Amino acid sequence: MAKNASSQLRSKKFRYGGAATLLTVVIIAAVLLFNAIFGALAQKFLWYTDLTTENLYTLSDAAVESIAGIDRDVDIIFCDDPDNLMSNTTQRYVYETALGLEKANKHVHVQTVNIWRNPTAVNRYKNNSKSAIYSTSIIVASGTEFRVFTLRAMFVFNETTDDTPWSYNGEKKICAAILAVTRAESPIACLTYNHGEPFVTESDLEASAELLNLLSDAGYKLQFINLATEEIPDDCRLLVVHDPRDDFLVKDGISDISEIEKIDRFLDGTNAMMVFMSPTTPVLRNFEEYLEEWGIKFDRYTDELGVTNGCVVSDPMNSITSNGFSVVGQYSSLGLGASIHSDLRTTYPPKVVFPNVMGISYPDNYYLTAYEDENDKSKSFNYYSYYSNGVPRAIYDVFNSAPGATETVNGRTVATATELEPFRLMTITRESRMADNTTEDYSYVLACGSTEFLSRKLLQSNTYGNDDVMLSALRAVGKELVIVGLNHKPFASTTIENITDAEANQYTAVLVILPAVIALGAGIYILVRRKYAR
Repeated sequence: MAKNASSQLRSKKFRYGGAATLLTVVIIAAVLLFNAIFGALAQKFLWYTDLTTENLYTLSDAAVESIAGIDRDVDIIFCDDPDNLMSNTTQRYVYETALGLEKANKHVHVQTVNIWRNPTAVNRYKNNSKSAIYSTSIIVASGTEFRVFTLRAMFVFNETTDDTPWSYNGEKKICAAILAVTRAESPIACLTYNHGEPFVTESDLEASAELLNLLSDAGYKLQFINLATEEIPDDCRLLVVHDPRDDFLVKDGISDISEIEKIDRFLDGTNAMMVFMSPTTPVLRNFEEYLEEWGIKFDRYTDELGVTNGCVVSDPMNSITSNGFSVVGQYSSLGLGASIHSDLRTTYPPKVVFPNVMGISYPDNYYLTAYEDENDKSKSFNYYSYYSNGVPRAIYDVFNSAPGATETVNGRTVATATELEPFRLMTITRESRMADNTTEDYSYVLACGSTEFLSRKLLQSNTYGNDDVMLSALRAVGKELVIVGLNHKPFASTTIENITDAEANQYTAVLVILPAVIALGAGIYILVRRKYAR
């Protein structure tokens, strides 16, 4: 009888033990299955919580809104497998951005192609036989239009030799590329290079890379042009003259070529030109005389010896440098010039810096004109205008100096700004004409007295608004939609990244040993309780 009871007890314990083991196996399997399913769904539907300081993995509302109007399908193609993209920190930033755009816009589709296994899959996206596409490349394509980016292009780097990125700029790059490839026609921006402009040597192009990137981000195809030997293309919409050192040709009895006539014909076609000069720009008599026809007169001073130099604006009270030569521009508040940066002025406006800037005055053939708003006198303002041969032109301030700023030549003060007559740092001229005798259309010339306004340091900065001003100006004069307000995201420096080796070893020991001790203690406690519970 005792043996039978003992046998029944063992059988009962075996059944309970077997059931417990089976239950354990089932629970573990269920947890693993749930984890796999949830992981797949999290990746598909982006169920992530972004704990980074700058929301590096969170798609901004501005990015979503910037491409809301596209009506053509766009492919964002990554050249590696998803697992590799997610395991690489820098690639994951870009991949997450693309997945977010895909989720937000039905026309955006993310693809992954392993070019190690299928190297010919991306051949159609090579610009020429020498072009190379790598596993880290990112391609944005729609129809026959495409843009190929290196991974490095999605980040901002310090100007030092340090190869570590300090900020993420992938949102703006990808969204700008989407807008560019979905346009029916990408306009051309021509940059003159035959007057000593910094676009000739490899070092020149490297120094001007940020300006070229800016134009590309605005959706322009870039083309360098020698106006002495080439005609401006019919599909060019913007001519950029940046830091010329030699004058432009006119028919003067020696030359039978006129670059000025080519520019004039171009601007007759409702196009735009941007001019950037500085106090060190030599006197360009032909070009500056033509600019005066557009109301733009760069401030120069001729001394007693007949030597003419550019005037440098100085304002120690409104400068980011102690010498006063990196002037913080004052936003114009009304008129066409103010409309360029109206978006920036809706919130706390960023500082816009004009280093080593030459002032701009209006020539005598332009006269003061008052715009009166009958409903709101506070919206009335003055501008300068000109009318000749049926062609009206008007010029507006975009940025001015503050009252009290001075203009100096070789350390000598030659002029002082007042409330009514500040120094103009950036202006925009608009020429109006009737298109097809029914619709009014415009040509534009934007002028700036600082070439360093376009320096890499200022255009890359989140602190200053030079980049956004340029993008807004490109939108205004080019009649193209470009992205304004999409800033890059600096990487925050966290404490754990700055700990010493000794501290790291201490944290490692604690994190390895403490959980094991807690688990061992819990096991001993449960074992003792079960022993005395029998």
